[in-house]
This record gives sequence, C-alpha cells and structure tokens, in this order.
Amino acid sequence: MLFTSFDFAIFLIIVLTAYWVLKRQLFAQNALIVISSYFFYGYWDIRFLFLIVLSTAVDYCMAQLIDEGEISKKDRIKITSSLLVSALVFLVIQYDAINFDSNILRLTIDWSNLLVNALGWQIFAATLVVVAAANIIYSRFSGFFKHNKKKVFLFISIATNLAILGFFKYFNFFADSFVVMSESLFGYTPGAFTLDIILPVGISFYTFQTMSYTIDVYRGEIKASKKLTEFAAYVSFFPQLVAGPIERGKLLLPQFQQPRPTPEWSDVREGVWLIFWGLFKKLVIADNLAKIVNPTFEYYALGGSAGAIPPTDGLSLVIVLYAFALQIYCDFSGYTDIARGTAKLFGFNLMINFRLPYFATDPSSFWRRWHISLSTWLRDYLYIPLGGNRGGSLLTYRNLMLTMILGGLWHGAAWTFVIWGFYQGALLSIYRALGIDAEMGGNYPQWKKILMIIFFFQLTCIGWLIFRAETPETIVSYLGGILFNPLTTPETWELLKTLLFYSWFLIVFQVLQYKANNLNPMQNWHWFIRLNIWVYIIMSLLVLAAAGGQEFIYFAF
Repeated sequence: MLFTSFDFAIFLIIVLTAYWVLKRQLFAQNALIVISSYFFYGYWDIRFLFLIVLSTAVDYCMAQLIDEGEISKKDRIKITSSLLVSALVFLVIQYDAINFDSNILRLTIDWSNLLVNALGWQIFAATLVVVAAANIIYSRFSGFFKHNKKKVFLFISIATNLAILGFFKYFNFFADSFVVMSESLFGYTPGAFTLDIILPVGISFYTFQTMSYTIDVYRGEIKASKKLTEFAAYVSFFPQLVAGPIERGKLLLPQFQQPRPTPEWSDVREGVWLIFWGLFKKLVIADNLAKIVNPTFEYYALGGSAGAIPPTDGLSLVIVLYAFALQIYCDFSGYTDIARGTAKLFGFNLMINFRLPYFATDPSSFWRRWHISLSTWLRDYLYIPLGGNRGGSLLTYRNLMLTMILGGLWHGAAWTFVIWGFYQGALLSIYRALGIDAEMGGNYPQWKKILMIIFFFQLTCIGWLIFRAETPETIVSYLGGILFNPLTTPETWELLKTLLFYSWFLIVFQVLQYKANNLNPMQNWHWFIRLNIWVYIIMSLLVLAAAGGQEFIYFAF
C-alpha cells in the first residue's frame, strides 16, 4: 500500500477516525496501531509479517533479560502464542484459496488447498521446536538468567536480527561473489546454490530500529518495555515502518507508553502540510524526473543496446545526473514528510530525517543533513564503538571507511553500493585531513560557503552516479560519456527545461528555508502568501502528478 495511493487515503481516514474514538484508552489505541500496521505491511506480502513478529518477540525478550534478568510466565506465554499463531496465520494459510465475489456478496473457500503449504508447515514446526526448547531452558536455568549475563542476551538479539537481515538481503550477493572469486582465482566453478529469495519491504529499517532498542537497554539509556502491545506498536508503526526514519527506542517508545493528547490545531495544520508537501515532492518532482533518469541509466546498464537511444552528450548526462539527485531527494524526503505528517495526526513526533542536504559544504555536513536517522545510527552504533576519532588519524580514517562501506552495504547487496560507501568514506577522510568543516568550526565568508556548496554538490552527484548505476561498468561508461563527449544537442536544453519546470518551486522554497534557517518558514509569512502556496501545491498535484504510482526508491533497501 503506497502513501500515494487512493487505498492508503481510505485506510488512513478509517484508522485515524477509530484511533481518536478510542482516545484516553491507551491499550486500545496501541492495539489498533499494531493491527492497522500489520494490515498495512501485509498488503504487500502477508508472509513477511512473520519476520516482524519474530524480530519483535526476540528483542522484547532479550531486552527484558538484559534489564531485569527474567521474563514473567505471562510474557513467555504471550510470546510463545504470538509466534505460533503468526506462523500459522501468515505462513501456513493459503489466502489464494479464499475468494470473495463482491457482485453477489459470496465468500468461497477451497478447503483442499487452504492449508497445503509445505514450507509454511516446516517453519511452523521449527518455530514450535524453538519456542518449546527456549521455555524448557528458561524453566531449568532461570537462576542463571538472573545473574549479570547481559552480553549474552545482547549477542542473541544482534545475531538473530543480523541473521534474518543477512539471509534475505545478502545471501545471494555473497554466494554469487564466491562463485566469481572461485572462477577467477582457482578456475573452479562451484555448483549454483543461490535461492529464489524475495527481499521483504523495509527489513533494513525495522531491523536497525529494534537492534538500537536492545543496545540502548544494554547501555542503560532506556528501560525495557514490559508491555508487548506497546513494544509491537513501536516496532511496526506504519507511517515509518517501511522507509524510516529509523527511530530510537528512547525517543519513540515513550510516546507509546503515555496517553496521546488530542493534537492542537497547529499540529494538525503542520501534519497536513507535511503530507501534501511530501506528495508534491514525490508525485510532481520525483516521478516526473524519473522519466528522463530511468531511460538513460537503463541504456548504459544494457551497454547501449536499449530500444530508444537517450541523449549521450556530456552536458545532457550531467543534467540527467542532476535530475537523479533531485529525484532521489524528493522521493526519499517526500516519504519522510508524509510519514512525519501522518504521525502528527496520531499525536506522535518522528525525527527530522533531512535538513536541506544539498546546502552542505562538506561530507560531514552532508551526513548531518541527509538520512539523519541512518547516519546517526551508524555513528552511535558502529563508528564510535570502532573507536571513532580516539585513536589517531589513521585509525579515524579506517573507522570512517569501515562505517561508510558498511553503510553502503546497508543500502543494497551490490558492488556498486560497496564502491559508493568507499567513495563516501574517502570524501569524509579527505575533508577531515584538510580540516574542512564549515558548519562545525570553519569561519568562512558567505561567498566562499556558496562556492563550497556548489563544489560539494558536484561531488555528491558523482556519488549518486555510483549509487544509481547497476554495475561498475555503468559508472565508467557514464563518466566517459561526460568527459569525452563534451557536446550539447537541442535535446540538452529540452532536458534542462524539463528539470527546471518540475523543480523550480522546490529550489526557490529551499533557498528561502536555508536563508531563514527554518524548515517551516511559512508560519511567519502573510496568510495570502500561504494561501497561494497551498493553491499551487494542490493544483500541481491535480495537473502535473505523474501517472503510474511508482514505488518509493528506498522501498528496495
């Protein structure tokens, strides 16, 4: 279910209405969030709901063992039953065997195929064995758990989450890489052992979110939740479930633990604005720019053998690269805006994930502005534990490189993401070696900051080329087209006009945000100016929104 779909609009109205009917009933509101979030996620593929339940169950238990050294019998029964029921409901039952004819309002069930799912039964049996063994072990060694064994439980949490993430996201990547390495180094071709694995939507986001919660409990920064419903709501909260922001337990979980007051009019107004602003960025800018970005990259990905030949002169390729920079920003930040706006209507505050990233003067500034929830996650749970900047320059550069390479792999299982991570780590290291950080201590005149912003934007766009390319060969051929064919064609200016036509308002608005140092400068403007902006946004959505309902780019990560 896409944020940009009519289905989601109906879903949101129904859930929001029911939610506020239940105001001041905390348990009922949290339960509604869990049910609606599971429905929202299951709309893509119901089978992967079992992974969310599994991740929720593991981290709920491990956090309590870390914090308290024990789990109540009531909680163990809840976890056991939730895992078994979810395995049965989400994996065993074949919903294709259920058919509803809306014309005659008749429900038919093919009972012979309803429960015929060998893999589902195998996972159900495995789940039964594991939870039975876990309960037996706990009953016999409960005294052992009451001692300080925090690291063991933290390890179980992290290992389980990384195993799930690694299997679904990286198994085929490492298997294919092993085959290639064996062929190139030893001349031996091992048998094919890759699997037909489907990547669950949003698995990287909710996995990192639950991991950070357990780590924070281990560090003593938050108490373990003792209510399964509120914790399940925190893990599965549908506005930010599939593409973030990656929320911390210490910031979002307390909002599920206390009654939410009815939103003030200012919160409703801001929430609605964020939703429409996000829809504008996604449907009007990102999806329209995709029409000039995708054919060009597909052409280079296929080695120039695609059907229609896109422009290949140097300036056109630069314009297409700028278009992708705006596309990915509007696509991803548009999702975040809609998520934050939707959450506000429910009385929740999600973190800001973007702060005008293309006004960054250097890579450190960029990562304080772009995908802030991931960059701070990598900083707090990877870079600093590796040693951060405490071990001298060489170790600092090593830590930066490792953090960014792993951050690149977080985005996807491909060598282009490894190269992109290496590139980002190299930029951070070079700028650090040169002592350039205009926002955190550099005292530069305004004209010089503007030049630094322009220059670093070019470096950012090179990074986006690496990020968007499907193979390393695509990177080389695309850069070659820019460097060795510095010509223009009439189509070049058509591309530029298309780029400016869809993005001019965003550029102007973000310049005003930057000058005001305020992401919501409209609150200080005259009502007539605000009215005209609203008219422009709504009319643009009605007239210029791209058809087709493209998925958000970060759903693939």
